[in-house]
Amino acid sequence: MAFRKAMLGRLRSSRPLLLVAVVVCIILYMAGHRLSSVSIEPPSFFPWTTTSDRNVSAYVSTAKQTLLLTPRERCSGDEFLVVVVPSSPGNSQRRKAIRNTYGQWIRQVDSATTTRKLMQLSDGWNTLNNEDEESIYVVRKDYLDHPSPLLTNSEVSAAGGVSQGMTRELFSLDGEHDMKDNLPISAKSASDETKTATTASVHRTRGRLGPRVQLSTFAELNRTLKGKLFFILGRENSESGVSASLMNEQEVYGDIIVEDFVDTYQNLTLKSLFMIKYITNHCPDVKYVAKVDDDVFLHVPNLQRTLTTKDTSEKLILGCLFCYVRPILNPTSKWFSPRYMYQGDHYPNYVSGTSYVLSGNVLTPLLAAAIHTPLFHLEDVFITGILARMIGVKPQDSMDFSYQTRPTNPCLYQTASMGHEMEPLQMYKLWNMLHLRGMTSSCKPLTAAQIRRYTPSKCDANR
Repeated sequence: MAFRKAMLGRLRSSRPLLLVAVVVCIILYMAGHRLSSVSIEPPSFFPWTTTSDRNVSAYVSTAKQTLLLTPRERCSGDEFLVVVVPSSPGNSQRRKAIRNTYGQWIRQVDSATTTRKLMQLSDGWNTLNNEDEESIYVVRKDYLDHPSPLLTNSEVSAAGGVSQGMTRELFSLDGEHDMKDNLPISAKSASDETKTATTASVHRTRGRLGPRVQLSTFAELNRTLKGKLFFILGRENSESGVSASLMNEQEVYGDIIVEDFVDTYQNLTLKSLFMIKYITNHCPDVKYVAKVDDDVFLHVPNLQRTLTTKDTSEKLILGCLFCYVRPILNPTSKWFSPRYMYQGDHYPNYVSGTSYVLSGNVLTPLLAAAIHTPLFHLEDVFITGILARMIGVKPQDSMDFSYQTRPTNPCLYQTASMGHEMEPLQMYKLWNMLHLRGMTSSCKPLTAAQIRRYTPSKCDANR
């Protein structure tokens, strides 16, 4: 009894302290909420200030022709998939790597492409010489023109370019992961195929017979689904036009779109809107458009398989889905979002801008909605989130896509359609490995976590 009285006395004496603590918590919460709603001054390099004109029609005219450079390549009207790569004027090596790797898949399903044209575009065997390594990485230009499952001697010369010392590098899970812990592949198989590839490399087979190497099933393409590849760029600065080097590149490849805007990170929204404008005007019958950054490797056959499971009448926005994302108010962040540009506590659901797919039937509605919506500089949020919500289309998640860096490991591409943050050399490595059966024959089925470590959450269907 005495003990209970003592405890009650202590509780009564501590009650004022509890009340003070509650009041302090409420004050701190309200102060934090008020600070979060205050418009933080943008950094000096941020171009979209409080006085900037954010009327999209001031930059993107749906009626006026604003192209500074028009691609020679044109859509024929029967394209299933058009791939558009936002690039920068100085990224010529990235564009070259794309053309020489997954761009070959697209050229194989381009109704305007012939084997002779492929050979001309490839300028013989395309090679990338890595100064830090002995090997030369070679890309075959017309591998699908040979119906035999075995490569010809000349193709064997182009199938390699991998030194024995690089086996672990090529098959390891770059960064945090290791081959033995995740994507399983037989080390013996990898080693044997690497020896074959080394023997068959260009600098070791001149004048002698190379081995016969089987093609990998990971590279099977549906050639009935027509496609096209474009690169879209802006001006280097407000005073410049199209550089001589870019004109020369266009003369050779004819796949470059240059629009009238300054090519900067903060203008990516304009770049993507110009992409939509171009495709709407010049490829109006396309079924799907893939927007793919120039540091992304696109596995075209896998993307074909994913898209052929969709209803082409469905309005589709497909990619790596982000849900319930808060705007970043830190002005030093790459993804800084000032309150005067976006007032909400969370963005609408959207897909990562590293790569995503739009169905052809959403392009015109998206562009029309953009003209009447204040521009927001984060292009993936604006196009696949804000505008998508305005036209009543919910972005969808796919394991094919990931904003995270994916390993340069061919086993991953049993199902994955893209790999992010790839340098040109990594694209060449992956391309070569994907086309050698010995490098992929021991790959085992993957778990969802191995395909993509990220899983979207809080994705309310009503958002």
